[in-house]
Amino acid sequence: MSLSDRERRLLAQIERDLRCRDPRFTRRIEALSRQGPQRFACHVSTRQFVCILLAVVALTLLSAAVLVLTAPEGGRPPGGRPSAPAGHTKALSPVTARPTMSVLISRVPS
Repeated sequence: MSLSDRERRLLAQIERDLRCRDPRFTRRIEALSRQGPQRFACHVSTRQFVCILLAVVALTLLSAAVLVLTAPEGGRPPGGRPSAPAGHTKALSPVTARPTMSVLISRVPS
């Protein structure tokens, strides 16, 4: 969408007023205009790119090592309690994922 003639005249008037009032600002804007759109481009050297890539790989390997070293041993859950003996399954409530009342009652000593 292009500007109307009235809008172009207003912008030209604003520009003239700015140039007259603040020559230092005018020099800065002209210097930025000469640089063109490349002034905001990010320049990363190959060395910087390789360093970033190595850091990402190192952090990934460190995370994997921590996960492997902190994994539960021998099928034990993270709490350290042994799992249920083979053949015995616990009835879990579908809502709370906790043992159902029948399992809790069967654990009460007679």
